[in-house]
Amino acid sequence: MQKFVFLIVSQIFLLPACQSRSVVTTNKPGDSVKVAFWNLENLFDTQNDAWNDDDFTPQGELKWDKARYQHKLENLTRVMDSINADVFGMCEIEKKDVLKDLAGKLKKRGLKYDIVHFDSPDERGIDVGLFFNCEQFKLLAAKPIVVQLGEGDKTRDILHVMLLHTATKDTLNVFVNHWPSRRGGEAETGVKRAAAAQTLRNYMIEQKMYSSKVLIMGDLNDGPADSSVKMVLKACYPAKEVSGCELMNLSWFLKKGENGTIKFGNKWSTFDQIIVSGNLLMDNPSNLRYQLSSVQVFRPEWLRETEGKFSGTPFRTYGGKKYLGGFSDHFPITAVFTYE
Repeated sequence: MQKFVFLIVSQIFLLPACQSRSVVTTNKPGDSVKVAFWNLENLFDTQNDAWNDDDFTPQGELKWDKARYQHKLENLTRVMDSINADVFGMCEIEKKDVLKDLAGKLKKRGLKYDIVHFDSPDERGIDVGLFFNCEQFKLLAAKPIVVQLGEGDKTRDILHVMLLHTATKDTLNVFVNHWPSRRGGEAETGVKRAAAAQTLRNYMIEQKMYSSKVLIMGDLNDGPADSSVKMVLKACYPAKEVSGCELMNLSWFLKKGENGTIKFGNKWSTFDQIIVSGNLLMDNPSNLRYQLSSVQVFRPEWLRETEGKFSGTPFRTYGGKKYLGGFSDHFPITAVFTYE
């Protein structure tokens, strides 16, 4: 029996659409569950809070006002409505209030999400969070996992959310990640990402989760072949490296030429990944399982820059300190799971 049975209710925001009512599922055999992850690129409101958010205020260097904030929310809503995921992880969010604003706009489009969020100790004041379809899932428990970097350095917590799928009665353990960035140099900061990977692996071992259904998503700031992911977390290429692997990285299945979620200089990187336990790849009746060839980077033309040297890259909110009015500097990644 799993030991993870606690829930910090004050950090969970339930929308009226699903709050305090029994969810009556209309799911049927052959239906599916879509999961997604997206780095929202600095979703801050305009208030000057206690953390380091001075730039994202009307008086700050970025001139971040209510009009720009509302435009950002509308842009994010357009993307999330187009994806229409049942489980949607995200990062670079300031606090619960911005997620409530985003969920409210999505509700007007008919998307009924509940929110899971905890404040992280990150020095920039950014967190991770999760939206889930409250007509597909029931929240069982949630917890932030602290990543210790040492020497007073702080980063985002890893979010663990335990969901019950109302149709199959599967328990799905979802982990939302935003590992330390490469600012300061890839090699110099690699030890920090290794610490995040080791923290997640140790937690899963302690909680005896390797026989459970596990879904890991996030901006790892390393690619699938990097040491933190492949050697520390032990997430491998599902078709080639199954011996000794504990987790399977679906990001290896991305189509050639479409496997980048972010671009630095002339190099595309797949920092945003979806990783699963092996039992989500198995063809077991009445259970959730990965739908082959479904993982993809969501990159419609309207989500990309269309001109100049940045053509084809994500249409972001800011280029340096210049306001562009776009979406994010990352593309979302999605995958589909089916059940009988």
